[in-house]
This record gives sequence, structure tokens and C-alpha cells, in this order.
Amino acid sequence: MSAPNNPEKQPLRQRPNRIEKRQQREELILERAGELIAEYGFFELKMSDLARACDISVGTLYAHFASKEDLLLGLAILAGQKRAGFFDYARAHDGSAMEKFIVASLLDIRFSIDHPQWFEAEYLALAPSIWQRATPSHHQSQLAGIGRITEMFQSFLSDAADELGVSGDVIAQTRNLNLGSWGLSFGMNALALSEITDRHYGTELRSNAIDIFCDSLADLLAGAGWHVDDARQIVRDLAARYADLK
Repeated sequence: MSAPNNPEKQPLRQRPNRIEKRQQREELILERAGELIAEYGFFELKMSDLARACDISVGTLYAHFASKEDLLLGLAILAGQKRAGFFDYARAHDGSAMEKFIVASLLDIRFSIDHPQWFEAEYLALAPSIWQRATPSHHQSQLAGIGRITEMFQSFLSDAADELGVSGDVIAQTRNLNLGSWGLSFGMNALALSEITDRHYGTELRSNAIDIFCDSLADLLAGAGWHVDDARQIVRDLAARYADLK
């Protein structure tokens, strides 16, 4: 028979401190909010329902997020963090800087398509009617997250200057391309999630968003100076490897 455990010899588990508890509760709130929004939509979300889903009081909920606008920015920040995790695949890609930029662009749109509730939070959080009503700290955190992702894309393009035939001020000459590719990805997702496009494309755009995006991105890069043989096929091959292009 084994000897009973001696409680004096058991390692003590550190209890989470107040800051850690607050952070854990905030993460729970955002995860539950994401689930409820995915099911009912953001505008149907009630703070009382969210508090109940988290097994906390409404007062505790408001202590974390002073308004629905604050909650939305919190969701957008969390979405950005989840999105940023995908970009490690782009950084580790065993190809040129331009290919890393393409892979990151493909992963970006793939994440939005696979997680429409997170994309919707990011999309809505950009509206002035939302962020102007949120607390400055949440807005600044949102901007900081977007800034880090933007800088990553910009670094790929700066490293790809030779492939683009860029000389002189690399940052200035690649900034518009960075913005243009972001607009293409963001707009493609917004259109794919909207029923407005059904009148013109049926479900074609929604079911073939990545396929269409591949050709559009290849054309944009070719127009910006990326001269390679069969740019569309290169982008599609990378999509097949990283974005599960069917």
C-alpha cells in the first residue's frame, strides 16, 4: 500500500492574482460574445444575455466593457490577435519575400471566410459611429493591432522591392500596393458576406471568393511591377498549399 500523500510536500499552486482573474474573465466574455453574435448577430446581442452566458452580473460585465461599442472593439482586437496567429505560416514560408506577402494575403482572406463573425466585428469596429463612442484605451489597442499587421505586410513588400523593380524610396512606392491589396481583401470579404452581390453573382462570389481573389491579387501585383511567368498560377499554387483552394 502506497504511503498517503504528505500535504507539506505537495507543491503549492499559485492562485491567479486579481489582474489574471480579470484577464481570464474578459477572455471568457469575448469568447461568449463571439458565440452569441455568430448565432444571433451583433445588433441582437443584449448585454444581459451575455452576462447570463458568462455567469456574471451585468455590473461586472460593464466593469470590463462600458458599452456595446467597447465590447465590439474588444471583439475586433481579439479577432486581430487570432488572425495574426495565422501569419506565422507566411513568415516561415520557404520562398521569396513576394511569395510571403501573397501567402499572408491568402491567409488573411481565408481567416475572414472561415470566421465571418470575427470579420464582422472588425468590419463594424472601423465605423466612426462605433469607435468614437468607445473608450480611448480600447480604440488605441485596436489601432495598435492593425498597425502591427500592416507593418508585417509592408516589411514583406519592402523585402520584395527587387522583385517589383522598385528603386529609390521603397516604403513610399510600396505603401499604395500594401493599401490596395488590403482593400481588395477587405472588400472581397465584405461583398462575399453581403446578400447585395447575390443579385449580380448569385452565390458565385461567396462560394468562389478565394478563387476570384487569387486572380485579382495576381493582376494587382502584376500591374504594380511583379513580372513573372503566369502570375495567376503562382498565386493559385500558393492558395492550394495554404488556403485550401478547391
